[in-house]
Amino acid sequence: MVANRTSPLLRRALVTSVALALGFSLSAVAQTATTSDNSADTYSTSNIEALLSPSAFLGGGGSPSASPAPRALASPQYGNQRAPQYPGYESRFSHVAFVGGGGFSAPIGNDTHGFETWGYNLDVGGGWNFNKKVGVLFEYQFDRMKIPGSTLANAGVQGGNINSHLFLIDPVYYFYSSRKSGAYITGGGGFSRKVTNFTDLEQGEECYYFCYYVTEPVTVATFSSTQGAADAGIGFIWKAFGPDSNGKLFIEARYVFVDSPKPTTTSEGEGTEGLVPVTIGIRF
Repeated sequence: MVANRTSPLLRRALVTSVALALGFSLSAVAQTATTSDNSADTYSTSNIEALLSPSAFLGGGGSPSASPAPRALASPQYGNQRAPQYPGYESRFSHVAFVGGGGFSAPIGNDTHGFETWGYNLDVGGGWNFNKKVGVLFEYQFDRMKIPGSTLANAGVQGGNINSHLFLIDPVYYFYSSRKSGAYITGGGGFSRKVTNFTDLEQGEECYYFCYYVTEPVTVATFSSTQGAADAGIGFIWKAFGPDSNGKLFIEARYVFVDSPKPTTTSEGEGTEGLVPVTIGIRF
């Protein structure tokens, strides 16, 4: 009889324990499901807000509060400039002007009346370029002209030459310029030192280890004058060293006027001098 009473009590205790365990398990499962649903709702809400934000419509991405990732900037060019500009950089020497060349010279006007024939010229100078269009040069030009044979025969000499030393201040204006070529005008004034020489061939004796005779020109008469001078001309350039280089080849023609004195009863002279030197060279 004791055994029968104890058996129902044990069965009741076992059933109660199983019921409590099932209750706790079902509660934990329900709480977990509720948390997962809330997270899903939160994630969905965040996504919708991000898609509806102004930055999304303007092409931005990600969360509206997120800062954009920094992007690398291109390295600056030409000092502190962000983009190349022409001229990007000029040194203090880019304004220094230089010219050098040579060519032939033709007499015109009074010089063609038996006083001079064709000769050659040399030209060199330096100055300052104020900008790409305007500059100024201080130039020295040497013109060596011959004297016609008929004039030499009348003077009773065998040879002669006329040397003109021109010292001029010439502004330069580049009125046309492209990537490969250009054109300019120039003109100014100064003074000229003109020297006329008459020579004869004379035989002389020279001795080193032994003596021998040579024939060489000897100046038998000379006269000179210093007068005012003026010039004007046009030139064309070719940018042979590149479109951005200051150096360029040129060819130009000028008219040079020298107010030399006319002959008088007490002094020799040939009157005003007119020359057209054509020069080829390089200029900066």
